[in-house]
Amino acid sequence: MRKSVILLLCCMLAVVSVSGQIRQQRPGGQPMPNRSGQFSPAEYARQQQEFITKNAGLTQDEADAFFPVYNELQQKKRDLNRETRRFMREAANMDASEEQSLKAIDAQAETNIKIAELEKEYLQKFKEVLPANKILKVQNAEEQFNSQMLKDIQQSRGHQFQQNQQRPGQQPQQQRPQFNRSGN
Repeated sequence: MRKSVILLLCCMLAVVSVSGQIRQQRPGGQPMPNRSGQFSPAEYARQQQEFITKNAGLTQDEADAFFPVYNELQQKKRDLNRETRRFMREAANMDASEEQSLKAIDAQAETNIKIAELEKEYLQKFKEVLPANKILKVQNAEEQFNSQMLKDIQQSRGHQFQQNQQRPGQQPQQQRPQFNRSGN
């Protein structure tokens, strides 16, 4: 009996090990951010920089001048969001007072304003190192990268939902009328 339990545990360990190795590959054969399957900010930043450089058509000199400024902006945005998340966690408590809830709502609004101001400020800095057409390409590439990463994460975690599949607790959606291009 004891030997069969040990054998069963060894088999389970082998299955978990193999499934972990399989999950380390994202669709398309790209590696996960790190070997443990955990999110790696450094790996994310490296992949993002590669993607943006390639898809925005940045030269090496342009990338070398742009990314230190870009990374500085991203760090400031993370710092602002971290503070807001603290207020939101406090307010998420079921016993949150009206005052705590208002504080969280106001903090989120203030963070959004501060981030918009930062982006405007850094846009001027970007203009010092890149022409406007490249800045636009960088913004588009950043959006594409983030969208693809989100899609990859959802796929790797099995969170794909059919377009019309109802999620638990979600109200059924009403069908929207379909119009053809002629307006009928």
